[in-house]
Amino acid sequence: MQASWTLPDFDICILTVRSGTRIVRVEADDATAAQRLVQVECDAGLCHCPPDWCTDDIETTVLHVRQVVLDDVTLISADGVGLGTLYADDTLRRKEQPESAACGPTV
Repeated sequence: MQASWTLPDFDICILTVRSGTRIVRVEADDATAAQRLVQVECDAGLCHCPPDWCTDDIETTVLHVRQVVLDDVTLISADGVGLGTLYADDTLRRKEQPESAACGPTV
């Protein structure tokens, strides 16, 4: 078996008090390192979100971290077919979610 030369991807759900939630994707050794990376950057004012999300924001917090297993998987459900992401915790997330609900429900 060959060793992987790439780091795993993690989706980080960020909550900004005035702008809602947003998911950003980073590469890191593990979930703790991914969360630490994003939280340190948020604390330093270096924002992963669009600039208008960070203007006048009074608090930014990392809500949760999920390791990406497969991206662009086809989801077939009662409300239609679409692309999504499969996470290591066996949850799925549709890609077409509005940005205000980006950390919202999983399938």
